[in-house]
Amino acid sequence: MANKQDVTRRDFLQRLSVVGIAGLGAGSLVSACGGGSGEEGGSSSGSASQSSGQSSGGGPQTVTLHPKGNQMKYKETEFEVPSDTEIELVFENTASSPSMQHNVLILNEPPEQDIFKEVGQAGVKAGSSNEYTPDHPAVLAGTDISKPGETVSVTFTTPSEPGEYGYVCTYPGHWATMQGTMIVA
Repeated sequence: MANKQDVTRRDFLQRLSVVGIAGLGAGSLVSACGGGSGEEGGSSSGSASQSSGQSSGGGPQTVTLHPKGNQMKYKETEFEVPSDTEIELVFENTASSPSMQHNVLILNEPPEQDIFKEVGQAGVKAGSSNEYTPDHPAVLAGTDISKPGETVSVTFTTPSEPGEYGYVCTYPGHWATMQGTMIVA
């Protein structure tokens, strides 16, 4: 039973474009800082870098995320963006294990375990034909699933309310450890 808002959100998500790396301008890509992909644990968290792709033509800002090696974790566990701004989120899947397929779902909710679990389990129910992206009111935007070596992206507008918002991978079994925080300033 989807209400009109859910149908509108689904239509919005279906219209979001997913592009390959070849479609991006070299100047808009950003490399993330942080430890090597083979790191185990550690107390530091990686932050995604961003670039302002905005020019007089006005393109979106770009944020790039990666997996942490062949682990079910994001290398970058947080990034900061301005409120009410168009962002291109790029996910570059640098993993090498075939089982390390990932997506990134941006949530309009704080980064809390209950919402990660709810969206993660709903993603599994949504299935591979829906890129494990559920029709859920907490989902603001999401990339398609990327296999190792693939790059996907999604463009969305950040919330107008400053705060912390979660992001999560909803590939089966990944939501419990593959989480991060988008800080809207």
